[in-house]
Amino acid sequence: MTWWYALLIPAICNCLWAFLTAQLVADPVTMGIETPELRIRLAKQEEKRKEMAEKGESSEGLEDEGPKPISYVAAFQIPMVAQYAIAFGFFKLVNYCLFFWLPYFLGKHFDPVTANLIASLYSVGMMPGGIIVGVVSDLFGGRRAVVIGTFMCCLIVFLAVFAQCSETLTPIPLLAMLGAMGILVGGPNNIITSAVAADLASHPSVRGNNKSLGTVTGLINGTGSITASIGLLAVGPLQAAYGWSSVWYYLIFCTSCGTLLMGTKIYSELFPAASERSVAV
Repeated sequence: MTWWYALLIPAICNCLWAFLTAQLVADPVTMGIETPELRIRLAKQEEKRKEMAEKGESSEGLEDEGPKPISYVAAFQIPMVAQYAIAFGFFKLVNYCLFFWLPYFLGKHFDPVTANLIASLYSVGMMPGGIIVGVVSDLFGGRRAVVIGTFMCCLIVFLAVFAQCSETLTPIPLLAMLGAMGILVGGPNNIITSAVAADLASHPSVRGNNKSLGTVTGLINGTGSITASIGLLAVGPLQAAYGWSSVWYYLIFCTSCGTLLMGTKIYSELFPAASERSVAV
């Protein structure tokens, strides 16, 4: 089998997935689902029809265009959006660094086949990561920030072990560690751009507004990608100047920064009563 099959097969799968996604109907009206936001929109539309009728104007062709999207500046002003966006950038940096640099690092100590096999366990671990974080956060009452913070603290421990022992670890421990690290990194990365973004819809400026929710989600993704791409520029010089242990310590620093940025949300989830009192004051 030639090398270009590795590009052809994913391309075909992407086309099939795109076709299936295009068939999805996300409009509650079309699906016959009545939500509180939809009732508000219909009530406003009915009021507008009555006003037009009182003025003698025809309401034919009147369409409910729904709420207008908010600007990026307004989206950044929503509580925790900026923190989540920058924290996601740090987490994404860790993900990119492990994903792209692991095969190169492992190739220094193992033959190419073994190095790629070990590195692939990280990607395999990322797949169930989002499911695990989602299930665990739901079990704990939707405390997603707490679960993400816990996963990141566990990741810091694994990175510390890597900083001390990565040059001497045998394949079996590496396989187990990278699989676990894939879960710890993949889960928070996936849930921040999905369930967490949906949680932000509880804010009055975004509630029921799919256009604004899309803006917030895109803002988190875009800011995260920019932060990660800038941070990746430091990996090569660090490795060349101070060795691989400095790279793992750098990732510990990035993971810690991302977790600290979520500290306010973590505190409010752990101590909701105290958080509400401070807001009231």
